[in-house]
Amino acid sequence: MSPASGLNLTPFIPELVLAGGLLVLLIVELIARRKRGIVTAIGGSILLVALVIISLAGNEKVGAYMFGAVVQDGVTLYFRVLFALATLIAVGIMASTFKKEGEPYILVLASVMGMFLLAGSNDLVTLFVALEMVSIPSYVLAGYRRHDPRSGEAALKYVIYGAFSSGLMLYGFSLLYGLTGATGFAEMTEGLKGALSGSPAHLVGIILIMAGIGYKIAMVPMHFWCPDVYEGSPTSITAYFSVLPKAAGFAALFRIAPLIASLKPFYGISAVGLITLLSAMTMTVGNLGAIWQNSLKRLLAYSSIAHAGYILMGFAVIVSGDKPELHGLAIQAVMMYLVVYLFMNLGAFLIVDLVERRLGGDGIGYFKGLGKSNPLPALALAVFLFSLTGLPPLAGFIGKFYLFAAVVKAQMWTLALIGIANSVVSLFYYVRVIRDMFLHDPTPATDGGIGSFNMGKLTAVLTLVTVVPTVVLGVFWNTLAEWLKLRLM
Repeated sequence: MSPASGLNLTPFIPELVLAGGLLVLLIVELIARRKRGIVTAIGGSILLVALVIISLAGNEKVGAYMFGAVVQDGVTLYFRVLFALATLIAVGIMASTFKKEGEPYILVLASVMGMFLLAGSNDLVTLFVALEMVSIPSYVLAGYRRHDPRSGEAALKYVIYGAFSSGLMLYGFSLLYGLTGATGFAEMTEGLKGALSGSPAHLVGIILIMAGIGYKIAMVPMHFWCPDVYEGSPTSITAYFSVLPKAAGFAALFRIAPLIASLKPFYGISAVGLITLLSAMTMTVGNLGAIWQNSLKRLLAYSSIAHAGYILMGFAVIVSGDKPELHGLAIQAVMMYLVVYLFMNLGAFLIVDLVERRLGGDGIGYFKGLGKSNPLPALALAVFLFSLTGLPPLAGFIGKFYLFAAVVKAQMWTLALIGIANSVVSLFYYVRVIRDMFLHDPTPATDGGIGSFNMGKLTAVLTLVTVVPTVVLGVFWNTLAEWLKLRLM
């Protein structure tokens, strides 16, 4: 990769498109306030334009630009596509809930602009600013229903935990800056490879940074906000939270992985051991917590915690050593899983949002008999839940297969066994929902006397958009794998 000149803004065009689109949305919202669908359509169009520009750029890796603060490499190109695609689907889900409000789409677009910047962060300052650009609009979105006490509680918990985690992360950054005297990731990694690696300040700095980023991805023990925020937020917003900010957190983790890998063992604490412990704790707490939930939003919240643990297995391999083949396999596995997770998790929340809008709640009781009264959404939800479990021949199986293959090749047998045991546990609570949908009759208390309902054209289209990749990628995954290899080369 040849470095681009400091003021070269050509690689920065996708971010500039989003920034310009955000200004257009603000003006349109003021002029055409409460006019149905205008802001939604413009917001979706802006994302489509950004996605087209990213696609036309191809696989051009220009390296560091804007004086080294930002980099365009394979990780940047991958996450830009992931963020744009996931946001398009999330905006479609939101369109059924926010038909006349424009503010949610403005907030989402502002947050996605931060995600694009985060994907290319090459500096501590850039990374922190980008993370805050992602987080602050999310706090507002969580409390968007101002007259709903649960929404207010969700926003309050989200912002308090968020401010606390940001403070921890910033303090960790300051420790590493004090050790190296640099803010660029390459310079910091080089500086930490010497005598400074394994020092108490290095270890504490990494732990504090992991605590801050762990909050973004709902990693144990920074996960307490997740079920309450998911439950209290509007369901369409929860769908957005379940994928986009979480993927942004993993993008940040990709950027700081070399800093973590530079940590030499200190009193028995190594980088691999730290990530392995966090991965095992996260998937176990997530799966065990989901068993007792009667709200499907809370169940999927704990499920998302567990899936963060699975993805962290890949990062345990990434920081494990200098073997390029293992490193590349683990990166590909994480990227594959994030794509698969995008479709199956957004699809699951799409059906939950549909049932909540039609029947009035997200409790598991509302889904009883859904397979008899409304077979199409029930069948789609069953596909998503089986895929989240990791059963073949669905995409979730391929995602987990790649992750477990990387862990096994790295000979991390204990972590692999913990992951397999947790996948078995997850089958219990996912199948419980499927059993209630297809083996129970709907009761008047849960169906509100409504019986069958119309999905709506937009919801039907979005269901197809999420179901088809969830099924197809479970059988024909090679095209995606080759595309990911192209980004990594």
